[in-house]
Order: sequence, then structure tokens, then C-alpha cells
Amino acid sequence: MEIQVKSNGYEVPDTRKSVPHIYSALNELSNGIYTYIEPKLNIKSKRKWKKRLRLCVLFFLGLLVGSGVTVAGFLISDPPLLHHRVLIIMTILSHLQVGNKTFTTPEKYEFRMVRCEIGNIPFKQQFLSFSVKSCSNVYLVLTSEYDDEGPLIEIAIGLNGNTRSAIRTEKRGTNIVTFTRSFLNCKRFTGFWISWKNQIIQVGMGLKENNREFMMMMDDRKLKIVNIGISTGRGTTGVWLFEKP
Repeated sequence: MEIQVKSNGYEVPDTRKSVPHIYSALNELSNGIYTYIEPKLNIKSKRKWKKRLRLCVLFFLGLLVGSGVTVAGFLISDPPLLHHRVLIIMTILSHLQVGNKTFTTPEKYEFRMVRCEIGNIPFKQQFLSFSVKSCSNVYLVLTSEYDDEGPLIEIAIGLNGNTRSAIRTEKRGTNIVTFTRSFLNCKRFTGFWISWKNQIIQVGMGLKENNREFMMMMDDRKLKIVNIGISTGRGTTGVWLFEKP
């Protein structure tokens, strides 16, 4: 029950019982005004709790860092497991992608890997169709690694001023198969398809498989294609369109 005190006809609640943790006393001054006195804080107790909290945080951070280092070491020491984990992550990401995918490549021979964006279906079917708008020098690689550093197949279209196309077994390597004709257009898209079934690399015009094939190569390396990279060469940019299967 609160204690009421009177001052100049007004009732003022004594908070010593209602709010004991805020005010410790109620003093009466000569002019009838009541003031509240804050209790003294236990500084040493607060410092102890802060120190304990800091130690707990450091302890848990140490556990997290140690666990991360252990897992990383385990994955590095077991490359097949790392490869499997990467494949699972890329599969999950690919299933989240919907609709057509458009990419732009700059005036630089540098491959952009696009598996996560275009999904898994081309790799299951071993077939890919796409459209590209560029004046010349477009490149597509079928890679056996998730980057463009391992064994691969490079398909170059519109070389030598959009007059020649080629299939190669390494980036900017020797032309294994060549075809002389202009395909690309600076202002509109041109469709192509690529198939890599049974170690046979096929390239044709249009978006339907086996339609207007103009290059074919046998590859006895038996590569398992896991990613695709796209690029354009110096002096030209490219806009790529991959339609949803």
C-alpha cells in the first residue's frame, strides 16, 4: 500500500514502496517541494557481469571459428566430398531460377559461368540452345570443372570479323573444326544449339536440335560437362538469351 503525503493541499505518492528500485527516499524541503534521491549503484557488480559476458562471447566465438576451421580442413582433405557439396549447392540454386535468362558480356575475353542461372536441364539433356546478339567473336565453353580452368571444349562463332567459326579443345587453342560463314548480327539475335551427347560435339543454327548443323567433332576425352561459360572478344560486346527449357 502506498503512503500518501500532503503538500499545499495536493497529495503526492511516496514511491519508496511502489518503485523501490528507482527512488530510495522522499525528502521534504522548506518550500513544500518534494525531491527524489536516486540510490547508489553498485559499480563493481556491473563490471563483474560485463566481464563475465565478454568472456562468454569470446568463448562461443572461439568455438565457431574452431568448428569452421575443422570443417574447412575436412573438405579440403577430401576433394570428392567438396565436389559433391558444391554440386548440391549449385543444384539447389538452379531450381530457384525461373524464366528466361539474359546476360551481357563485355569487350573482354573472360568467361562468365552461368550454370546457376540457366539450371540443370541442359546438363541432363546434354543439349543447349541460346540466342546471341553481337558483331563478332562470341565464345562458349563446355567445362568439366565449375570454372574455366580444367579440360573443356570451346566453341567460337564469328571469328576473323564474323567470317569463321571453330571448335577447340582449349581456350584460344588450335581450331580442330572450322566453318567459314557469317552468322552474327550486331542488331538482332541469332539462335544456335549445341549438343555434347556420346562424346560428339555438334553445333547448329536455330533453337532446335539437329537443325542446320554446321560443325561436328568427336571428343575421346569423355568429359563430364558440369558448367558453361560465355564470353565475347576484344572490340565487341554481346547480349545472350537463354530461354527456359
